[in-house]
Amino acid sequence: MRKDSMARALSDGRGRRKARFWLLPMPLLALALTVFPACSPQRYHARADREVYSVLSEKTPEVANVGPDEVFLPEKPPVDLTNLKAAGGRSGEFLGDAARLERMAKEISLNEAVGTAIVHGRSYLSAREQVFLSALNLTLARFRLAPIFGAGGSGTRAGDSRQAKLEAGMTELVSTNTFSHTRSAGFNWLYKTGARLSADFTQDFLSIMTGNRSINDSNLAVSLIQPLLQGGGTAVTLEALTQEERNLLYDLRDFADFRRAFVVEVVSDYYGVLRARDRVRNSYVAYRGFVKNVEREEALADENRRTQNQLARLRQAKLQSESRWIDALRVYLTLLDEFKISIGVPVDSNLVLDERELDRLIIEEPPITKEQSVEIALVSRPDLVTASDLVNDAVRHVKVAENGLLPGLDISLDYQSVSDPGDATPAINWDRRRWSSSVDLDLPINRKAERNIYRATLVQVERAKRARDLSFDNARLEIYDSWRALGQERQNFKIAEEGVALASRRLEEQILLAELGRGQALDLVDAQDDLVDAQNQRTTTVVNHTLARLRLWRDMGILYINDDGSWVEKLEGESL
Repeated sequence: MRKDSMARALSDGRGRRKARFWLLPMPLLALALTVFPACSPQRYHARADREVYSVLSEKTPEVANVGPDEVFLPEKPPVDLTNLKAAGGRSGEFLGDAARLERMAKEISLNEAVGTAIVHGRSYLSAREQVFLSALNLTLARFRLAPIFGAGGSGTRAGDSRQAKLEAGMTELVSTNTFSHTRSAGFNWLYKTGARLSADFTQDFLSIMTGNRSINDSNLAVSLIQPLLQGGGTAVTLEALTQEERNLLYDLRDFADFRRAFVVEVVSDYYGVLRARDRVRNSYVAYRGFVKNVEREEALADENRRTQNQLARLRQAKLQSESRWIDALRVYLTLLDEFKISIGVPVDSNLVLDERELDRLIIEEPPITKEQSVEIALVSRPDLVTASDLVNDAVRHVKVAENGLLPGLDISLDYQSVSDPGDATPAINWDRRRWSSSVDLDLPINRKAERNIYRATLVQVERAKRARDLSFDNARLEIYDSWRALGQERQNFKIAEEGVALASRRLEEQILLAELGRGQALDLVDAQDDLVDAQNQRTTTVVNHTLARLRLWRDMGILYINDDGSWVEKLEGESL
């Protein structure tokens, strides 16, 4: 029954009008179905990436040792340790219960660790993202100086029977049914001179279903405003864009510095874990030595050749040595887990470091003088270049602030054309137009805010100059301190070498005296402890000397990082 009545309604005049009413919004619906898929989040994502990567490809050649590939944000691959070689049959008795896990672990070299950190390290990825976000800001600043187009529309269906009347010859109330829609399109363009050009076309269409009448109201408006004094000129208009361009360049330089510091930090942590492992080995050897000494002293005590006091002293020393070994093992395992986190590897990964990296360390002196290293740093370090550029930025801000003190003088041109009254077609009558021109003057009577901004920019210039001078002084200080650290660790290594040799001879002598029954327990304890300390000190000094040399290259700005995380010390072409 309901289907039949609906068919009859569609067959008469009212039905045809209703059908036409429902068909009217179809163009808007078709437009929405066409535009919305093109505006999907995935498409916005892809377009943003294309713009950002285009900007980065343009800017990265201006910064040494930073290429587009280093700042792109590729999909982060999962951590894969299968390509690492197995630790295999490493001797790890000194690791206690942890030795069993180590034999099944994967071994990662220093270069592999640095490469893994660059791909998976959280802080490294955050630094990359900062550059990406800065480039994203630059794309928006450039967009604001291009023609910005916009379009939209709306549609409304309404039925009104509040004023309906029963007309002659009809048995039903006649209501007023209307459909209206508005469409608009236009653009806004801020030109580099400060001129703003805008155009807007608007069409309002009203269809009255009762009586089948329609009314069209179309309007075209064009406006041009050009500031001549305050707010005018290329320097003022382009200031926001210029600063975003500079900000991206500064972030790229900061990223270049970060890469150097990041690699040195990873290398330092790597050697720190190996140094902790070496301490475990040294502590274990000392503990096993005390075990043998106690066994020997117990045999001598059974023969009444040792007093119980001497035996108790050795037993106490053995317990203390065992405690130091256990503490050293805990510190090593903790540092190893922390290192996994720092390079982006899951903390539960069964991973060990290549202990042969310590054997490769040598005391190597830089092939330059301290004075030469300072000269190289002053022309190579990106942060020093940025410090000088920030002074130029501050001076430029003063000029922009000076413009804000000028009178406001704007010239405006306006043009407007409309459709004929009651026109049913969407057409503009070009004879029905209106245009006007005007001049707006704003005398500089109230410029308190602009005055304060101008004065603040002058202060910022002086602060930028002091910050620049401080940056150069700090750079010299860092170079001097690195050279002092190199000299100190070189001397410490010589002392440690002599200390190991001396402690070894003392321990051999005390063991021999103990076997002859002529030694003292306290002397044996001291000799064993001194040998452990000397061995730890030797390892520490050679590691510290290596790190001091790397920090010198970093502070000079010549530690260049390759794509795979490896580094090279670059000296050619860096001197004045």
